Amino acid sequence: MAKKSVSPLGRVKEHLQKLARKPFKGLYRVPGLWSPVGTEATDGQPPAEVHPAKYYLSHLEAIDAAADRSVDPLKSLNGQKEGGKHGSWIANGSIYNVFVRLTTAFDHDGDSRLGTGGQDPTLNADGMRETGTFLKTIALLGHIRRLGCTTVHLLPVTAIGHDGNKGVLGSPYAIKDPYRLEASQADPLLDMPVDDQFRALVEACHLLGMRVIVEFVFRTASKDSDWTIEHPDWFYWIDEKVADRQVGETDLEVARRHYGNPIFTPEELKVINDKVSRNDFHDLPAPPETFRRFFQAPPAKGKVKVDAHGRVRGTSVDPATGKTLSVRIPGAFADWPPDDNQPPWGDVTYLRMYRDENPAAPRFNYIAYNTIRMYDAALARPELANRPLWDKIRDLAPYYQDQFGIDGVMVDMGHAVPVSLMQEIIAAARAKDPDFCFLSENFAIEQSSVDAGYNAVVGYAWWVEYKREGMMGLLDHVGVRGVPLPFFGAVENHNTPRAAGRPGGERYATYAFLVNTFLPRSIPFIHAGFELGETMPVNTGLDFSNADLEKFRGKALPLFDPGALRWEGAHPMLGITRCILDLRARYRDTVDRTGPGCCVPLSTGNPDVMAFLRTGGSHTLMVLFNRNLELELGCTIDLKAHLPPGTAKLANLLDKAGAVRDLPVRDGVLSCAVRPGDSLFFAW
Repeated sequence: MAKKSVSPLGRVKEHLQKLARKPFKGLYRVPGLWSPVGTEATDGQPPAEVHPAKYYLSHLEAIDAAADRSVDPLKSLNGQKEGGKHGSWIANGSIYNVFVRLTTAFDHDGDSRLGTGGQDPTLNADGMRETGTFLKTIALLGHIRRLGCTTVHLLPVTAIGHDGNKGVLGSPYAIKDPYRLEASQADPLLDMPVDDQFRALVEACHLLGMRVIVEFVFRTASKDSDWTIEHPDWFYWIDEKVADRQVGETDLEVARRHYGNPIFTPEELKVINDKVSRNDFHDLPAPPETFRRFFQAPPAKGKVKVDAHGRVRGTSVDPATGKTLSVRIPGAFADWPPDDNQPPWGDVTYLRMYRDENPAAPRFNYIAYNTIRMYDAALARPELANRPLWDKIRDLAPYYQDQFGIDGVMVDMGHAVPVSLMQEIIAAARAKDPDFCFLSENFAIEQSSVDAGYNAVVGYAWWVEYKREGMMGLLDHVGVRGVPLPFFGAVENHNTPRAAGRPGGERYATYAFLVNTFLPRSIPFIHAGFELGETMPVNTGLDFSNADLEKFRGKALPLFDPGALRWEGAHPMLGITRCILDLRARYRDTVDRTGPGCCVPLSTGNPDVMAFLRTGGSHTLMVLFNRNLELELGCTIDLKAHLPPGTAKLANLLDKAGAVRDLPVRDGVLSCAVRPGDSLFFAW
């Protein structure tokens, strides 16, 4: 009889069992919140000192005890669980967002630093990896499950390039090869390839009924991408002599002589914004000629090498002069708006999605808004698609489906992937798995995303809800008028300020998350660290003012450098987050209602005190909050049309320290004072 093969998670278990029999001589500390599935974690406990193999083995044993034996965990859960056809299952879930390297990083040896800063900065003196790993992420599944999350969304786990890195470790978005996993996510405790350790993580999630969504980057690559050698025509190239523009350069003449985002005149910006607002992509204004002259024809295959510093260099021929010159791959910058204030992305470059119609006299041989997002109609033609590149991108999701059994994909900058290419990507993945899920990093919640085949978008809640008019607009748009597809009920993500770092701190984070969780068609989204009250941003990419950017300039950001979440100490947001998600689960039949009348804004008599009802199920739900962070404000809400006759009080179900428990109701009218930044939840 043939011996039954052992699964990746089974091999991890066997390896840990062998290691558990041997003594561990070093110090290995773990957070109290990383307790196994099925156990409770007491917040505020000091780190525990453990034998690492025995500790991780206990997690695997707990997963085994809680496992759903009706599914094959080596395959996607899609098709194995009822409901959610064509990826729509995401609408019924809640997401926990993991950046592996950061989320499960911890100072295991207690020396107040991550790693040693040696040849491998992720390892400590005992050879243990203190940045996050797939094995440690398996140990986090108990925490994720206790929160009530059903889906694990991983930021890119692919191999990271190093040319132009902003920090010691580089960004997960600087992708050297999307078909290879980043080796530093493997845990040295296990003598297993990184691919098998990732397979074990996906298997563990599936055993617990959690789906796994992996984020992919289809438009950019690292400047030292493995693809540059074999496919130089997939990239843009500039004269090596052209230097990069210094960050913060204010002299426009100096800025124009150096490579950076193209500088448009106010008149050009007005034309650009006007045409784009009207979806007119014909003859979009091109960047200045001085900028366009930086760019050269791609080197021929065989004319590209990697220098002693790991930088990619090529030899090209200037079509205008016939001269041979050395060329390099330029860095990227924000694709929209054309005068965005984000710092340049010097560790990545844009892929060339379209070829020029006439390579001898190229019209679009440059990186700008009209070649990387708002594609000019003369460029975005089917016959000009860079077909070999498109095929390679199209086949990426099916590769991960076959190799790792993932359940869905989040498309980074999905708004800017050519529509026809995105249709090919979705068709290829759903040919293998009809219920495969696609999410888009699109901040607009529009029908175009439905038409493209996406199941949900990121949305814009995080960007507007800390402003009075923004919150009012969000409630009107999403709640009253409605949106065509689900969106993330996210208060923050890896590119934005932390919610607890905004004015109001955890009070703001609480009311914003409460609102997001109970809006129609929202998908609760927890960016790892939100539930810990984390204030340090991962990156300063979105919605940071110039003053914010200056404050963080020069500081190590976790997207690029070693960093860890604040797992130690007490975390008031943890209980609040669990409570809000528990309330959503308890009143799910009402929360799931969509369509006219499912969300009813209420007049409170005060513009800073806001309230709305969710109706249509077995209960009526009410969210009430004071967005003023300094003043206690009174409000009066007429609920006669909504309350059962004779209601004398409403019980606040939002369980948090110092919460108001009951509010009196007289003749169907609620009159009360709401403390600064406070939020309440009622159901009847």
